[in-house]
Amino acid sequence: MNNFNDQPNDLRDVQIAGFRQLIGQENAKAALAISVEYSFRTGKQLDDLLLCGPPGLGKSSFVAALASERGVPMTEVLAQSITNTAELNSILLRAGEGILFLEEIALLSPSIQHALLMVLDKRRIFLSGGKTVQSIPVADFTLVGATTDPDSLILPLIDRFRQVIHLDYFSEDDLAEIVRQRCRALNWNHEPELLVEIAKRGRQTPRISIRLLQAARRVSIAEGANSITVTHLERACEIERISPLGLDNLQQKYVHLLARGPIRLNVLASMLGVSTKVLTKTCEAFLLRSGMIVKDGGVRSLTQIGQEHLAEMSSITV
Repeated sequence: MNNFNDQPNDLRDVQIAGFRQLIGQENAKAALAISVEYSFRTGKQLDDLLLCGPPGLGKSSFVAALASERGVPMTEVLAQSITNTAELNSILLRAGEGILFLEEIALLSPSIQHALLMVLDKRRIFLSGGKTVQSIPVADFTLVGATTDPDSLILPLIDRFRQVIHLDYFSEDDLAEIVRQRCRALNWNHEPELLVEIAKRGRQTPRISIRLLQAARRVSIAEGANSITVTHLERACEIERISPLGLDNLQQKYVHLLARGPIRLNVLASMLGVSTKVLTKTCEAFLLRSGMIVKDGGVRSLTQIGQEHLAEMSSITV
């Protein structure tokens, strides 16, 4: 028996109903639990909250759990879809006394961020009509913003959030538990060893781990199996060119190039046919975090750990 809302049929349908179902991030959960208790005891809305952290760590799940714990509705809006203040005002006027969740809030333009700042200060929107300015009250909602890039937010807006919580990368044990949780919710049979092997390849990120679980299940279903095995995972990783530590094809090519010796970032980007921004934003983060590479100014070098993994994946074609 599971405690998820309804009976899900797909990984995308699995919903987190409360903090007890969130795996890992103990400090963040403790902070949010205190906020919920404070809100209940004072009879006030939850404090406006900014959630920061790399992509794939489950910021949306945390907000959904927060709304469930407080027993309020949640309206989710992708900030990138708000292109002018009129659209922002329309969203604010429709928001009820629950949680207004702006995903990737840093994608709002500076002018829209300033307009939102006024709303948080006054709890009213201001409409200019010639020589007069009309103000309209908005519902007493809680703003929750999530971002992978807090540096793109204007400082006055960050200051208006009463709570700023940073999510960390996950341990392999927590990733294995997340995968087990999803399998249980969907009644997917699996080898016990599958959880550990997915966690090794998950790059400390739940979204990647869940994607690997889905890939392994595709193989198991295609082969007519009634249980997902490590062999299915390995076959899926072979097809999608994912290394035993979860490196994708671009990262593997990157590591192979560095096996020749230290290389400047711009040269690496040219050799791989991508921009330096792609390398620094999407390729290097895990390689640096896992200690496979080091950087000295604009030069990148392979470490002993990187050399060992290169030997481990030598049989993989990149």
